[in-house]
Amino acid sequence: MPKIVDHHLRRQELAELAVRVIQRDGPEHATIRKIAKEGGFSIGVLTHYFMDKDALVAFTFQWLAAKSFKDLDAAMEVAAPGLPRVRAALEFMMPAPGVQSFMAVWLSLWGGAMHNPVLAKVHRDYYARWRRCLTQQVTEAVRRRQIKTPASLEDSVALLSAAIDGLWIGAHFEPTRFPLKRRKQLVLRVIKLVLP
Repeated sequence: MPKIVDHHLRRQELAELAVRVIQRDGPEHATIRKIAKEGGFSIGVLTHYFMDKDALVAFTFQWLAAKSFKDLDAAMEVAAPGLPRVRAALEFMMPAPGVQSFMAVWLSLWGGAMHNPVLAKVHRDYYARWRRCLTQQVTEAVRRRQIKTPASLEDSVALLSAAIDGLWIGAHFEPTRFPLKRRKQLVLRVIKLVLP
C-alpha cells in the first residue's frame, strides 16, 4: 500500500528546511541540493513540489509571512486595543537579534524582490498587510481618544513601518547598541514622535 503524504505539510516542511539553510549558509548558498540534503530528501522530492529554487523561495517567504502574522496577531491579542496594540505590534516586528528573527531570510527577500517579480509581489503583499494592521490599530487609538487624528494616516503608518525596519536592521548589525530595554524605549519614542 503506498504511503499517504500530506502535500500541504510537506511543502511547509520544505519551506522550514529552506529557512534553516538560508539562515545558516546565506541565500546565495541555499541551493536545491543543500535544502534536499538538509531534510534527507532526494532532489526529486523538492522538484516534485517546486519547479525550481525561485518557486521554493517564493513559497518559503509566503509561508514565513503567514507564520509571522499569526505570531503577530497572538502578540497583539494580549495588549489592549488601540495604542497598546500599536506598541505591541512594533515591538513584535523588532525582535531580538538571533535565529528566530529570520534576519538572513528577510534580507534575502528584500534583495531578491528588487529583481524577481514573484518575490516583489510577496514583498508588496506582506507590507500591504503590515500597513493594514498598523492602520487598523492607529485608527482604533484615534477612536478611543488615545491619540489625535494624524494629519495623514497613510504617512504616519509609513513612518512607523520604516522606523521599525531601520531599528530592526540596526539592532541586528549592532546588537550591543540596541539591548531589549533600549529597543522598547525607542519604540515608545517613535510612537510619540509619529503619533503625538
